[in-house]
Amino acid sequence: MERYVSEGSVTFSFDCEGKWGMTDIPTPWDIDLTRTNLLKAYEFILNTLNEYDIPATFAFVGALTETREEFLDVVLPALSSESHSRWLNYSKHRITDKAEEGWFLPELLGMVKERQTHEIATHGYTHIPFNMLDKSDVKIELQLVRSWAEKNKIQCSTMVYPRNIIVHQEILKDHGILGYRNLPIELLNRRMPKYIKTLVEEIWIFQKSEQIEKSDPIKIPGGTFINWRNGFRRSIPPFVSLLKYKSMIGNAIVHGGVAHFWLHPHNLITSPSTKNLFRKLCAEVAEQRETSALVVKRQRDYLI
Repeated sequence: MERYVSEGSVTFSFDCEGKWGMTDIPTPWDIDLTRTNLLKAYEFILNTLNEYDIPATFAFVGALTETREEFLDVVLPALSSESHSRWLNYSKHRITDKAEEGWFLPELLGMVKERQTHEIATHGYTHIPFNMLDKSDVKIELQLVRSWAEKNKIQCSTMVYPRNIIVHQEILKDHGILGYRNLPIELLNRRMPKYIKTLVEEIWIFQKSEQIEKSDPIKIPGGTFINWRNGFRRSIPPFVSLLKYKSMIGNAIVHGGVAHFWLHPHNLITSPSTKNLFRKLCAEVAEQRETSALVVKRQRDYLI
């Protein structure tokens, strides 16, 4: 496929999902995703980006930014398909429980909009993986996204697929989505045990950037997940992760590539040491931007 030729670029994107990301799966850590903790995590990210003058893409799950009453009274009755019912079934009692936090925080969207710098993209409306949806159900999900964007006066033109499961791309443009974050860089076969695969890919310090290709909708290079220093990932020294990120940035500068870094804001709650890694990465990007041909782009900036 034909490739764009441009200066090297760095992109940051955030999968903004709160508890919606694990709607169907029990986790030992989502108890910590309280309103206070989530607000603090977003505040830290926004302040750090502002400190280093970095614009970014925040891809929100639409439901996360609603009030509980709005979701239960208006949206939930429209989610009558079998696919959505299966997705919501495990956590429905938690979603409706007024005492449980982490599901509905419209304040988060307000915090990002207030900065007037960052792109607001979609991460789906309910975070249901799109491989659970047939075309008619995808249209329901995307129409909810479109209504959400219109209600909040958002020019929503790019997407981060829930769980990076990319299907039904041909429907996106019908709902105003012109580009999406592609799959993350993978060095090893997916059939390899996840623990080994993740460890090897995290310590591979010679990682390259990616080239962006002309496609319709635009496939924005998926880059790499900023190491969530939780569980076995804690064993990876931060300097090793930074060597990997510096390799991507350097390669982007030399070859006009894209170095895309992403994480979930709640990763900073469940692993506070990830904050230091994120800050050091931002500092590196700012330094390289000042001394070389490097630009910082949001996802929508690749649509031009």
